Amino acid sequence: MKKFFRVILLVINLLFALALVLSTLAGKVAPSRFVPISILSYGYFVLLLCNVLFVIIWLCLSRWEFLVSLAAIVLRLSFVPLFFQVGGNTDAEPADDVVKIMTFNTHGFGGLDSDTAMTKDSGAVIFLSIVDEEQPDVLCLQEFFSPRHVKVADSLKARGYVNHYGVHGQNPASQVILFTRLPMVRTHDMDKKSMFAVDVKKGDSEVRVCCVHLNSYQLTEKDMEGLESLSHAKPDSNTHRLLRKFKETTLQHEQEWKQELLPLVESSQLPFVLVGDFNDTPASYIYQQATELLMDPYVEQGRGFGTTYHGPFPAYRIDYVLHTPDMEALSYKRVNTYISDHYPVVVNLRIKN
Repeated sequence: MKKFFRVILLVINLLFALALVLSTLAGKVAPSRFVPISILSYGYFVLLLCNVLFVIIWLCLSRWEFLVSLAAIVLRLSFVPLFFQVGGNTDAEPADDVVKIMTFNTHGFGGLDSDTAMTKDSGAVIFLSIVDEEQPDVLCLQEFFSPRHVKVADSLKARGYVNHYGVHGQNPASQVILFTRLPMVRTHDMDKKSMFAVDVKKGDSEVRVCCVHLNSYQLTEKDMEGLESLSHAKPDSNTHRLLRKFKETTLQHEQEWKQELLPLVESSQLPFVLVGDFNDTPASYIYQQATELLMDPYVEQGRGFGTTYHGPFPAYRIDYVLHTPDMEALSYKRVNTYISDHYPVVVNLRIKN
């Protein structure tokens, strides 16, 4: 009986070890070629923890089978720094060659959907206090909806953020919008109406900042029920709909990268910063492709878990500030606040010669 139990446990262990390895291949296999690997990439960190648990179980049983999960963990250990970092700086001194950038999906300043005590006006007031504290040169905001009583755009203008541009041009009602106290040299509209680029000037240098809000999964309460059913290994109709949404959105992200963002990155003659809500994890296709060309300040200067989303779906790092190698990250900070289901991310980037 004990032998039968060990065989069953080993088979399950092998499946989890294989799943861990496959979850790290999303950057090599485009969703359009084989979408299940891209969907599996969302589970990397959970699969990592599961394999750690298998190692502990086999060691407690004094069995050699612990090597199965240990091999899978070691093989893909390089992904751990994308989710957890030790050390790093959280701030840097202002300078003429340093650009301080904040990205934040405001969620309309309404806090978590389950938080009935948070009003949009109170959330907007807290947001403005964060801006006062951090003093970024450039603000990239997503899901930007100004509340009725607190006029956020006017308040930012009074604080020196006199220039702005969004997916609707100079309209301050743009849901994806950039505010800056730096001079804007030129703007770049894109075919996809959830992204644009602005060239700003800091000191004697120009920097191209591309603000994005990639396609969302638009998860509903029934989708969350499907996720719960999947976690209990009892898939139902809600689970199938959830997986279909993941498939469709992952394919959309591939197109957004290939058709819009990649040409912009490759053609830029300026230091380039890609900023915003990717709606994708560090194990995903779009992040892995982007970081073949761009650098990640969290990996350079992050500290602790990099979670930027804390809504009902499992917490992940999905908000990014990525930059070309002609810039250097001096600091990385995640601002803890509950005025949104995302956390603001603040990065100091030094422009090299």
